[in-house]
Amino acid sequence: MEKREFKKLGRLFLGFAVILGAVLGVLTLVGSNDTLRKWLAGILIVIISIGGVLSQGEADLSSEIAPETDSNLVEVVDFDQEQVNTVPNDLYFVNEVIDGDTIKIDGNMKVRLIGIDAPESNECYYEESRDELIRLVQGKYVRLEKDIDSIDGLGRLLRYVHLPSKDLTENDIFINRHLLLYGYAQTFSFAPNKRYKLLFVKAREQALTQRKGLWSDECDYLSEFEQEHALTREINELPSDPNCVIKGNISSRGAGKLYFPPGCSSYNLIKIDTSKGEGYFCTEEEAIDAGFTKSGNCP
Repeated sequence: MEKREFKKLGRLFLGFAVILGAVLGVLTLVGSNDTLRKWLAGILIVIISIGGVLSQGEADLSSEIAPETDSNLVEVVDFDQEQVNTVPNDLYFVNEVIDGDTIKIDGNMKVRLIGIDAPESNECYYEESRDELIRLVQGKYVRLEKDIDSIDGLGRLLRYVHLPSKDLTENDIFINRHLLLYGYAQTFSFAPNKRYKLLFVKAREQALTQRKGLWSDECDYLSEFEQEHALTREINELPSDPNCVIKGNISSRGAGKLYFPPGCSSYNLIKIDTSKGEGYFCTEEEAIDAGFTKSGNCP
């Protein structure tokens, strides 16, 4: 029944109730016809009861069809907007990239990426390294991961940096590893923060093998890396055959298996330890067949 019909019936029964109440009052005052008064009193009670039922029905109907008020709509919109704008507590906004291994978050807090070392401003591949980090994280929210130490001697946070993927089916980007994998940085030990040391060494080894980034011919990092590695070696075996002098060296720092014919810039610095699988070869073909690759600093 519609709300309008409930109102009409309610007014009708109210009118009956008023009339019967007046008649009943007159009969009571004159003190006559008790039977009629009883009937009228009973009818009045019934009318009042029906009027109460109609009033309740109208109230129920009003609550069912009442439209949402403006205040309710505003409250819902505010709630939804708040949900959209909320940033998870573990994400931090990167407002500046200083260089290839240092960023600023949430104002002026500096973060040094653990386990990597990007070129400085006066070194080869500095611009490329910095630009790649800018492309990846500047103006975006990142997740930071601690290891053992929280800050370095310069007061910078030491962190692993992860860029969350917007696609739930894709992996997050591990920024420290990414920079190593594509040759934008080399490994750098932050003792005792070594949680991902093996992962980082493998990433750098892949960049070395594929001559990516700072390991390419554009820079001389590979030669410097090989020389530094050679100077730390103690065992240096001589060739058993004076005609077989091509050195096959296995890097312990991720450069892989490299061979060095005479004439390479770092030939005299390379040391051979046969107990580690290194050795001498008579020809370059023998070295290649053994799984060695020619060093990038050789002619």
